[in-house]
Amino acid sequence: MIDYNDLSLGLSIAAFLVCMSDLIFTMLDRRIRKPQNKIYILMLFLLSANAVCGIVAFLAEKTKIISDAAFRTLTVSRYIYFVTHSLLAPIFFFYISFVVGRSINWNVRHAQHKSTRVFWLDVLMGVSLGAMELMVIFNPLLHWTWYFDQARDFRRAGGEILIYVQSAVWLGASFVLVMRSWNILSKNRKHSFAVCYMLVIMGILIQMLFGRIYIEVLMEALGFTGVLFFVENEDDRRDVELDVYNTAAFSLDVSAALKNDIPVQLIIVRDIRFNRTANPTLLGKTNNSALQRTVADYLGTKIKKYYIYNIGQGCFALTIYDKAEEKAAAVAAEIAERFRKPWSIGKTDIFLKASVILIALPERAGNIADVFYIAQCPIPEKFRGKVMQGDDLDWIIRYAAVESAVTRGLKEGSFEVYYQPTYHIDKKIYGAEALLRMHDKELGNIYPDEFIPIAEKIGIIDEIDDFVLRQVCRLLATGVPQKYGVGHINVNLSVMECMKEGFADHIVSIAEDSGVDKHDISFEITESVAAKDYRHLEEVIEKLKTAGFMFYIDDFGTGYSNINALFSLGADVIKIDKSVLWGAEQSELGMVLLKSTIEMVRGMHKKTLAEGVETEQQIQILKNLGCDYLQGYYFSKPVPEETFLSVIHAKTG
Repeated sequence: MIDYNDLSLGLSIAAFLVCMSDLIFTMLDRRIRKPQNKIYILMLFLLSANAVCGIVAFLAEKTKIISDAAFRTLTVSRYIYFVTHSLLAPIFFFYISFVVGRSINWNVRHAQHKSTRVFWLDVLMGVSLGAMELMVIFNPLLHWTWYFDQARDFRRAGGEILIYVQSAVWLGASFVLVMRSWNILSKNRKHSFAVCYMLVIMGILIQMLFGRIYIEVLMEALGFTGVLFFVENEDDRRDVELDVYNTAAFSLDVSAALKNDIPVQLIIVRDIRFNRTANPTLLGKTNNSALQRTVADYLGTKIKKYYIYNIGQGCFALTIYDKAEEKAAAVAAEIAERFRKPWSIGKTDIFLKASVILIALPERAGNIADVFYIAQCPIPEKFRGKVMQGDDLDWIIRYAAVESAVTRGLKEGSFEVYYQPTYHIDKKIYGAEALLRMHDKELGNIYPDEFIPIAEKIGIIDEIDDFVLRQVCRLLATGVPQKYGVGHINVNLSVMECMKEGFADHIVSIAEDSGVDKHDISFEITESVAAKDYRHLEEVIEKLKTAGFMFYIDDFGTGYSNINALFSLGADVIKIDKSVLWGAEQSELGMVLLKSTIEMVRGMHKKTLAEGVETEQQIQILKNLGCDYLQGYYFSKPVPEETFLSVIHAKTG
């Protein structure tokens, strides 16, 4: 026959040992920094007290009839058990609140929701908790939950049902929080909570069905052990080397804050690198890991380390859960100022560079993808050395929108080729330049100087350049431009594409597939592009010229090229930048520059084309100096294909 008292003693001792083991492990592993760690330790203390009460009750039960002291001890142990055990479900709810990011900062949360139903729900739950505890605390006077009869036997009263009901409500509320945050929990945390709920519910059901088997505390202790290993243990969330959190933790924690409408001031410290200018004698002698550790330790002096994340590529993120941006702005400014001073790494003082960004969530970023985009987006030179915040972030937001538009542009037909005709010096049609334009359905017109660099960065510039060339080939294949005297159409080459291996062969194949005469197509490269790699460009141009294409150097006069090397590339025409022409009208020195440029090009036996022609006076100046071709608004702006054909038809007519 089972001795239920002996069984309950064993269960209580086992529960106590499990709780003590969890507490010792937690303390030795120093998991005591975060609010959720402290709440977890509190729950273990409460469970330990419950287990001790069970042990004491067993010992006192033996002599309660003959010993008043034993009976009083039994009564006190039961009282402590009910007071502490009734707190477990509400405290577990608050623990879950912190884990899923709902209660990172209660003051901020209440300030955000003080007039909403969320606030009043919190108030209602607080009142409910207070009422339940008062009922337990005053039980010795009212006997609402339990009592001892005249034979000193323990009896349960009707109020105990209310405690179970309220505990079930708190437990259910915590379960709802877990389910609402399911997609922002790691796999281990999901499994841990599932097992914990299962063990707790099993313990409650067994104790309700078999009142003499006090197994509930042990089952809860076992459930919390699972929480210890898979929730409190954050090895998968930590960057152990830097003693901060990692990218995965950052993604989950910020997603939780956004999901729960908790305002976050996010400081991004990125592009941390060795300042080569300030440390010329130390180049290559600095350990990058030591550098990262030094910066991480410094950031830990500004805010608590469990709010700091290493999100890779020399980038740290700091989360400040405060709606007031002024506090975060002050911290960000202090960090930016720190990077203007030397850092002591080892026994060496070195200078570092970094960019600092302050992002208010959710105002500036509504999801974790937007946050990562801002953290990794290129920063213009004008923003370096200062804290990017507020309206400064509009540039990044615009950059993101344009990048999205460029990515979908080819598929949605956002790109269109415009044409600007070129003329002989006697104003007869000579050719045309193909210019890419973009009109997005959401952003409207986007200019090339904005979308071309982005297309190069995200790796679709090849597809865009191919699109332009194929459109030009399609137009030339109709024979209409040639009919109106257009000798050839110029296509601009991007920096990245013309440097790639196999580029020339690829271009030739596109032209041959379309069936056009390659003499009808010319290519343009800018002077600054040409200056990057003369040898490789010379090989590319030679291949294309051998195939029958012509070549132009664009924007001549704006760079600082090696003139001999530039002209050795074999370009047929040099396009003089409009700034040179306009400067000739403004000063005698400008006129000398224009004249000498044209004379130099003619001396190299090449043709000149002047850009930016807008007046008859400019045409006369260029004619007197011996310029060959003209292009500018005097004749036509860049226009769509249909308009271009109408323009050249009218000119030739």
